[in-house]
Amino acid sequence: MPAIHLSDVSFSYTSAVPIITDCSFDLGPGWTGLVGANGSGKSTLLGLITGELTPDAGSVAVEPAGLSPTLCPQRVDDLTPEIESFALDWDRDAVRLRAKLDLDASAIDRWATLSPGERKRWQIGAALVANPDVLLLDEPTNHLDAEARGLLSGALKEFSGCGVIVSHDRAMLNDLTESTLRVVGGRVESWNGGYDSAREGWQMRDAQLLERHEKLRNEQKKLARRIADQRRKSQQKDAERIRERRSAGIHDLDTRGTAASYKHERGQKTGAQTVFSMTNSLARVTSDIEAIPFDKQLGGPISFDFEPAPKEFLIRYDGPVTAGDRELFDVDIGVRRGDRIRISGPNGAGKTSLVRALVNAASVPEDRLLYLAQETTAADAASWLGTVRALPNDERGRVMSIVALLGAGPGALLASDQPSPGEARKLAMALGLGTPRWLLVLDEPTNHLDIDAIERLQDGLVTYPGALITITHDDALADAVTERTWRVSPEGVVA
Repeated sequence: MPAIHLSDVSFSYTSAVPIITDCSFDLGPGWTGLVGANGSGKSTLLGLITGELTPDAGSVAVEPAGLSPTLCPQRVDDLTPEIESFALDWDRDAVRLRAKLDLDASAIDRWATLSPGERKRWQIGAALVANPDVLLLDEPTNHLDAEARGLLSGALKEFSGCGVIVSHDRAMLNDLTESTLRVVGGRVESWNGGYDSAREGWQMRDAQLLERHEKLRNEQKKLARRIADQRRKSQQKDAERIRERRSAGIHDLDTRGTAASYKHERGQKTGAQTVFSMTNSLARVTSDIEAIPFDKQLGGPISFDFEPAPKEFLIRYDGPVTAGDRELFDVDIGVRRGDRIRISGPNGAGKTSLVRALVNAASVPEDRLLYLAQETTAADAASWLGTVRALPNDERGRVMSIVALLGAGPGALLASDQPSPGEARKLAMALGLGTPRWLLVLDEPTNHLDIDAIERLQDGLVTYPGALITITHDDALADAVTERTWRVSPEGVVA
């Protein structure tokens, strides 16, 4: 029976920044969701399971022994031999799986022009056709429209091995998973049930911890006040005794003086014992507070520094939209300074190609337009990170404050060698939003973002007063931040 076992595993890329600490869990057949903030260590955990990374402490075991787990990474840039083999395989299972995922074998010849959503389905189909015992999926629903997500979910439900799925797609997690691993603060927590059930569990736990934390903090403050009061009283009694001795005559240093001294010393000794006892109690309470596993939650509302565009039309485009050498359709459209537009349509219809044509046609200064492409490469991430590191201190601080508002740790991000795809997208958006923008063009902005970050981005875009064009398969986001929809199909654009 396939299984994954981790025992007391710890891992860090540098000694200064531990990623995973004392992680233990056991997984058997069925799907397990792996959730957590961007950069929390989800992809690192997958690397430990595959053996790509070696733990600093503890052990990782995958059964059957000697098995190499199959990993589908986030990025879908490369046409791998496995995908080519899947496209050329006419075995019954391969044909059935291609049909289930709505994949056309001839499309593999134009891989460079396939949408990321189409590539993602090819990537996962190639993994499933090999019938692996252990399958790891890193953000499998990125780029997929609702129909494609349904196709993928149906195919994944037939998988009988041990599966781990990293995703911010709550619907997919609730539909597919039976257990949940949550990476938070270097810990890996194991919860029964899908995402909503697990989230309810840790929120209830966190509420209980908060209640205990507040109770202990009140006790800590009370003990600190009592210790301070007792020490103040002791100091006052010492001062009073000194004054008494100074005012007493030489003939007053008799039995009464000796008795007074004895009484004073006894009282001070009792007070010291009280302080000692309360100090020990304070130390215990403080230790209990520090032992509560509270995790600092980054994030907050995003505000936009905005200057209105001085002209009505920011984009006018009349001409063909192409993908590589193929002409997809002709359009005649324009974008005004107050437009908030969602571009919708199935994977491969030409949404990204349309957006690229609009960006190229925009009559907007470069520093007044933010274009976030659908997929970010490792080279993009490294370039953005280098740009931020080279900024003057005040500008870098402004950009990294936006990164923090989106829920990423600025210090850890600046110290990293290679940001995760989610961190990279937050970094790109922060770089763009550090100065006023007349137009935001966001192609699948929620790709690779954790659930909390999506909610914060949505809240921020609701208040953004400029023009917005977005391609998104997140209906909740689109409903909240856009006012018009352009529907793309092979026949063209219906605005």
